[in-house]
Amino acid sequence: MLIRFATLDMDSDSGRPSGVLVAAHALRDEADLAAHEHEALYSALRWFNEQLPVPSALDEPEHRRAISWFKPAAVEAIRRMWHLKDLLDLHGHHVQVFRTADPGTVLYEDEWQVVAKPRRGQRF
Repeated sequence: MLIRFATLDMDSDSGRPSGVLVAAHALRDEADLAAHEHEALYSALRWFNEQLPVPSALDEPEHRRAISWFKPAAVEAIRRMWHLKDLLDLHGHHVQVFRTADPGTVLYEDEWQVVAKPRRGQRF
């Protein structure tokens, strides 16, 4: 089962809820965080930037509807996402957790993640 963490904000390209890392960057740049919250957020974002590859398929205009999912093997990334969810929820960015066995048409896959384009009308 794949897992995705997303906010209630809609992504204009995919038409789906925006991912947590997008919201975390916005929180970092726009929110008035306590020092320990800022450090936790900065540390989490740094870890994801260093550990999680950004698939080049996401840069291609024809794949703008694609969304990312974690595989069960991404244990550490998923654990860190739960911490980001808690921090975002605390600051008014409600985070939903989606699970699916069928993410749509897979465009990219590595050991931790799948990037897929949902089929028209597909719901999670």
